[in-house]
Parts: sequence; C-alpha cells; structure tokens
Amino acid sequence: MVATTGTPAAQGSRPDPDADDGDAEQSAAGTDSRRARLSRAGAARSIVLVVAVVTTVLKILVAANTYGTNDVGYWLIFTQGVRDYGPIGIYGADLGRALYNHPPLTSYLLVVVNWLVDHGAGGVPFLIRVPASLADVVTAVVVFELVRRWRGRLAEATAAGLLVAASPVLFVISGFHGNTDPVFVMFTLLSVYLLTAHRSTLTAALAGMAYAAAVSVKLVPVMLLPVLLFAALRSGWRRAVAFLAASGAFMLVVWAPVLPKWHEFSEKVLGYEGIRVREWGLVQFAKWLEFPEVAEFLIGPGRFIALLVCAALPVLLLWRRPEALGAAVALALALFLLVSPAYGMQYLVWPLAAAYLVNFWAATVFNVVATGFVVTVYDRWNSAYPWNWNVAKAVPFDSPRLFFMAVVTWQALAAVVIAGLWLLRRPGAVASDDSVAPADSRNALS
Repeated sequence: MVATTGTPAAQGSRPDPDADDGDAEQSAAGTDSRRARLSRAGAARSIVLVVAVVTTVLKILVAANTYGTNDVGYWLIFTQGVRDYGPIGIYGADLGRALYNHPPLTSYLLVVVNWLVDHGAGGVPFLIRVPASLADVVTAVVVFELVRRWRGRLAEATAAGLLVAASPVLFVISGFHGNTDPVFVMFTLLSVYLLTAHRSTLTAALAGMAYAAAVSVKLVPVMLLPVLLFAALRSGWRRAVAFLAASGAFMLVVWAPVLPKWHEFSEKVLGYEGIRVREWGLVQFAKWLEFPEVAEFLIGPGRFIALLVCAALPVLLLWRRPEALGAAVALALALFLLVSPAYGMQYLVWPLAAAYLVNFWAATVFNVVATGFVVTVYDRWNSAYPWNWNVAKAVPFDSPRLFFMAVVTWQALAAVVIAGLWLLRRPGAVASDDSVAPADSRNALS
C-alpha cells in the first residue's frame, strides 16, 4: 500500500503555496514602491519645469520691452554683417569697431534671426535674447535629473532645479543682457545627461552632437572633450566611437564652410583674448599687488596652461569617481572662470547651473552672491533700479563697492572649486535614490 503522505523530499519538490503567496506579496509591494518613487520624481520634475517655463515667459517679456546692454548693439552690427556678407563671409568682413568672434553655429543662428525679423517676429534686440531664455528651461530640468542621479536625493535635486530655474543671474543674463553663453551651457549639460542617463550608442551619438553644438556656439567647452570622451570610453568602445563620429560629423557640417576664411576665423575667433578691461580674479589681484609681469603672463601663455589644467583635472576626477561626470564638468567650468584672465558679466552663467552637481550649498552661496553682484553692476550700468532697466551702458567698475562684490563673488566661486577638488580625495560609490530604481541608477552613473 502506497502512503498518501509524501516523503520530505517529495514534499520539498512541490510548490509551497504559502511561499508563493509571500513572493507575490513582496513583488507587488516592490512594484507599488517603484511606482510611488517614479510618481514622486515625476511630480518634482513637473514642478521644476513649470517654474522654469514661467520664469522664461517673464524673461521674454523683459526682452520684448527693453534694449539690453552694449552687447545687443554689437548683435545689431553682426546681424547686418550676416545680411551683407553671409554667415561665413562675415569672418572676413570689416565691421568697424565690432569684432565678430563667434563660432559658426552662431552665424547660422543670426541667419534665422534675420529671417524672423523679415517676417515680423520682432526686432534683433528681442530675438537675440530668446534662445538663451529658452535654453534655461532645458538647463533647469537637466540639472534636476543629473543631481537626482548623482546625489540620490530627490529633495536636493528639486531644490537645485528650482534654484537654477529661478536664478536672478540667469534671469538678467538671458532675459536682459543679450548673449549666447546660456545656450552653450545648455548644450554642454545636455551632453553630460545623455552620456550618464542611458547606455545606448544612440544616446552617446546624441551626446556627441550636443557637445559639438556647444563648441559651435562658444569655444569655452572645448576643454571638456577629454573628460566627455573618457566617460564615453569607460561605458564601452562602441559608445566612444558613436560620440566621436556624431560630434565629428556635426563639426564637419557646421565648420567645413569656414575653411575658405580660416585665416580670418582663426584670428578673430580662435585667437580672441577677451576685452581689454580685466576686472576679475587673478589678473585684477596682480594689478592691485603691482605685479604687471604676472598679469601679462596670465593674459598670455598663462591662459593656455589654465586651459590644460581645466581639461586634465576633470579626467582625474572621473578616473577616481566614475559616477561623477557631472561634477567633473562643473569643476572644469568653475575653475576655468576662476582663473580666466578675460571676463564679462555674462561669464557668471558658465558654472552657475553646473555647480549644483558639485555641492548644493556651495552652489547656492555662489548663486546668491553672484545675484547681488549682478544687480549692483546692472543698476550702475542702467543708472536705475531693476524695475526701470532698459538701456545698459557697460562701463568699467568705478567704485570700491563694485570691486568688493566682484571679489566676494570670486571667493564664492573658489568655494565651488574647492568642493570639486575635495571629491578627488576618495573614490565614491554610486548613489542610490529612492526615486530611481537601482538598475537605472547604475546605468545612469556608469
């Protein structure tokens, strides 16, 4: 007679209903938890986006009702130069007191601006400020995403995105000043995001195109090629090839037409040393200390040494901390402005958004201090309070108060750089975020 109760072995081979129920409950709980995390992240992202859009609408209203700074006057000359000589011919044209020192993608942007002017979309002073204002929307959302992945804290990421979206510095530079610096910053951070958020060859190619676009708007991010390429290579040789191929193809299309005017282009764009008024950082300190030889060195060969250091340090940081691409790029931008012998008020946007990828509090202090500096300077240039700004005539700093604000802002930027260098001290682990699934976090930060 065969026993109806199985042996222990036989019983162990049968599914355990109680165990199945437990596994199912755990799986359901995990799914619900993930959905809740994604829902919180989505809500936070929406808040950042809404604030960025509202702020941008206000910037565009300011652009529509003000003239801006001296730079807008130069853009009027440049747009006419593109009309007269074409987007490439302008490099060989004599524009009088105006030196056209912008890479070729900006030239094509001016073609679009002229077309919009001809079709009644607005005047040059308004239209030249629209791209920067729109770029800030993308920048704020990208900062939110990068901080969320790098720091692993949704609250910090949300605060960073909001502080970038509502930054008075970005408001003034994008909505009033009139220049392309916020556009190259947007393309640069977008390239970082595409390299870190996904691991496909397609996103690596898109990252390469975004980087090439940044360099084609302003030459500053040329120093970032080593660290971006290193990041792509660490995630696989196919992604590195895709990054290089896409960026190279973009550069070929945009830059190849410049070759017939290469001598003039090289002299005006590649050889540009900044304006003669240098009231910032190490050069100004050397003048105060009466070391003219040091100042001349910083303006001359010293700027190439600074460029090499700003290109090398981010690679070292990424080698030490493979998940820290955003922080490495931020360190480069902050350090480059810190030691730069050239200066313009619009340069303050170079590290402002990216600084939140290094350290939230250091970035916020810089954001706040730079706001005070910007408002003080532009009040002086407008001879009016912010609500009466219209035509700003840029003049050299002419009061101890302005120089004091410049020094304090430089010191706040130095704190961002120190925080970035501090990251070199130890390798870091990939942050886990309760709003990002662990697998996604690993992919995003590899």
